[in-house]
Amino acid sequence: MLVQRIFAVLYMLAGLAKAFPQLENVPDILRQAAIANQGTWYQGLSNLLAQHGDLANVVVAVALFGSGLVLWLNPRWTRFVIYAQLAMMAVFITILHRAQPQVIPLDAIFIIAALYILRQQFRRTDTKRVFTSQDFAKPKAQAKSPDKPKLAEDYDVIIVGGGVSGLSAASEFSTERVLILEKSPTFGGNARCNTHRALSHPIAGVCFQQPVAGSDMDQLLTKLGLEKKFKSNAEDTLVFFDTILLLKCISEITLGFIKFPRYLLKPAVWGLTGQLLLNAVIGKPYVVAAKQLGDPIFADLYAFLDGFAPGTERYPQVPWQENAGLSKEAMVQLDNLSLYSYLFEPEKTAAFPDELKPPRKLGKLVENAVTTTLRVECLDIHEVSAYVGLHFLVGYLRGNLVTLPGGNGHISEALVSHLRQQSNLTLLSDVALVNLNNTEAGVQLTAKVQHHNISVKAKKLIWAAPKHNVSDWLPTLPEDQVNAIKAIRHEDYYLANALLSRPVLSHSFGGYLIEPDRPEQPYAWCKAGTCLVANWMDNDSRSEGGVLTLLKPTTRPERQGRTAENNFAGLQQQTYREISLMLNNIGVDPRIVEDIQIWHWPNALITSVIGQQASGVFQRASQPHGSVHFANQDSVGIGNLESAIFAGKQAATQVKQTLQHTGTSAIPRNKETV
Repeated sequence: MLVQRIFAVLYMLAGLAKAFPQLENVPDILRQAAIANQGTWYQGLSNLLAQHGDLANVVVAVALFGSGLVLWLNPRWTRFVIYAQLAMMAVFITILHRAQPQVIPLDAIFIIAALYILRQQFRRTDTKRVFTSQDFAKPKAQAKSPDKPKLAEDYDVIIVGGGVSGLSAASEFSTERVLILEKSPTFGGNARCNTHRALSHPIAGVCFQQPVAGSDMDQLLTKLGLEKKFKSNAEDTLVFFDTILLLKCISEITLGFIKFPRYLLKPAVWGLTGQLLLNAVIGKPYVVAAKQLGDPIFADLYAFLDGFAPGTERYPQVPWQENAGLSKEAMVQLDNLSLYSYLFEPEKTAAFPDELKPPRKLGKLVENAVTTTLRVECLDIHEVSAYVGLHFLVGYLRGNLVTLPGGNGHISEALVSHLRQQSNLTLLSDVALVNLNNTEAGVQLTAKVQHHNISVKAKKLIWAAPKHNVSDWLPTLPEDQVNAIKAIRHEDYYLANALLSRPVLSHSFGGYLIEPDRPEQPYAWCKAGTCLVANWMDNDSRSEGGVLTLLKPTTRPERQGRTAENNFAGLQQQTYREISLMLNNIGVDPRIVEDIQIWHWPNALITSVIGQQASGVFQRASQPHGSVHFANQDSVGIGNLESAIFAGKQAATQVKQTLQHTGTSAIPRNKETV
């Protein structure tokens, strides 16, 4: 800002100087220039200016003084004045360089200063703003009913946890009497949504992989009437490439396009090249491009990942099962090596079979894209195994992602609506567990529902809540199972919704931010990995507002015990700076941001690290105990919607099989009590 203020004063002084011919006689200078410019392509313009020297002097004086005033006051449209300054100086140099060659070094200084100021303008953010939200957002509590809920004394199944796993498990029971208990005021777990001006938007999970025909996800969506109602990122995903990163990787980019010369015939490729060069000059932080334009750069990686696609013999299925395409030996080999070593340290894969060896040379831009993809799921490229990492890259980088209005919350809401229509199912929220009595014959459970006490029993219980504290309720769990549960990693997840007064990027699925690590920046450990645009999804909404959803996952090495739990204001302002930078880059005034809501989901995502799939940590942690079965992401080891649905369906299948052999509902009350 100091440089800008200095040149603001210089511009205003230069404008004032035009009023004093003894300091600078503009008409005389223009006449000299007209003589010197005879025979040049611009002699007509030079003659015209010389003929109207007095008018040109006034115009230049006003332009210079006005430019200086704008630089001093620094309104949001300052960069347009800088463009005009650059154009004016280009004209000055062209017209005057023959008659007064000293104009070249003098204006060169002003051009360099203008470009520097322009770079700062594209990185400017408003001063601290005060938003309506003053703390982390929470699901809205429901009004407490004065009446005690009407419950049966006996159920076939009780499900503890009303997230997607618990709800998916409940949807598998068509005749059994099932009671679903959720501690929060609303159901959905890490898949919920809200509305802004009637526009549905996610507050937790946002998207999932395009379902494979016949998969658990496909079957669930069909059951809920949501099949093929999602929209895909196949054609309209944007990538916000860091400009400096692209410049550093220019050789990698060039080589990629040389390998695929047909791309050089596409105007969009040359537009991208021009955008990169222009951004490098004027300082725009991001080069914005359609995802498909990066295909030549990622071609080697994509070709390799296609060999692991769903339906192929080498698909890295998680969890690994006997019928998986990859052998157990191959799974173990991949799971005991980090994804970074697997992809970017060729010497580490020398002993691998040829079909499992990745391309020998993958560039820095590819590494950044892979890192970003993993980070969205709280995975670190140096800590996640090659097996689990490949599973995510196949689905989330190479594969197509899809979403519904409100993100994954649309699915949980549809599940709740579907379950409420089933007469054999009962759903209760705002439940606090008090006692759990577990035996081989069944379970006895007591809880507090709002301000009422309830006591129920069931033949089976599905624990669909996280396992953090399950040993407190099941103290007789085997030691190796308790140790396996303790070994499971959980990462914090933050999600920011920027609520806008009008739509932005409303025809795009969303945008990935591909940029290098900058650990020195505030909240670098909680940085936006994805910007998902909600507007275009909700076709039934006539809202004039907009929403930008920023995923802000954390990974253990970056976070190192840090949390923004007690520093909401700081994280909110940092989020506004991130949003402002992106909006400035695409020419949108950040003042359209009306509020920034941030949702903190502590220990929300499960992360699988090197060796855990191979050693069976998640299988040991989820072994049935007494009459209790387990279902959640921590039963699978990966933090996505597909794993939650898989775990719920698997637990329901196990329970239905055991119920077929259960001939009594008598439940002892004195074996295991907490």
